[in-house]
Amino acid sequence: MWLLLAMAALLAATPVLAACGAGGPGSAPYVAEFGLGADTPEAREYELTPVPGPRVQVLPEPSHAPRMTLPDPGEGFELSYTPSPAPAPDSGGQSPLESAFRSSIAWVNEGQYLAVITHGSGSCPSGPDSIEVAAEQEIEIRLGPLFPGRDPCTADMSPHVTVVELPQGITPTKQLVARFGDHEATIEAASR
Repeated sequence: MWLLLAMAALLAATPVLAACGAGGPGSAPYVAEFGLGADTPEAREYELTPVPGPRVQVLPEPSHAPRMTLPDPGEGFELSYTPSPAPAPDSGGQSPLESAFRSSIAWVNEGQYLAVITHGSGSCPSGPDSIEVAAEQEIEIRLGPLFPGRDPCTADMSPHVTVVELPQGITPTKQLVARFGDHEATIEAASR
């Protein structure tokens, strides 16, 4: 009888014990996490510099030539278009769309913290699993799911910010390079 009661108590406590390791600011190696651009108290508390996002590309003025209208080609006509915008000079050959969704970093609150910006499902965001100092002012960031137990995940693409403590030996008074496996991101020194 006592064995049965002990097993029932253990089964009742399982969700509580499982929640202890389920992530969140208290159990994960981050200070805060929120959607980029979110209007929440947490998002307003942390100011990112430089502001992440696609870089603005200045295009030439539109042509003032008269508009051209084509006749209707009729049934069976198929038109296809593959846009190929010129890559930005510092994009490593990536199109603006491809480089806009790459993971990046930013200083937070003038270098008090570091932000890791990822893109993916808004309900199941990824973030830093580990951050290792590789050399002076160079870090390697390994990404993984912030909340691995969440299911189902939304099929959207949104930016997500994970605020972390500065790794040991990293200073915001110098440029910082972060490697994310297949690419790297660089930020200039914070203005302190």
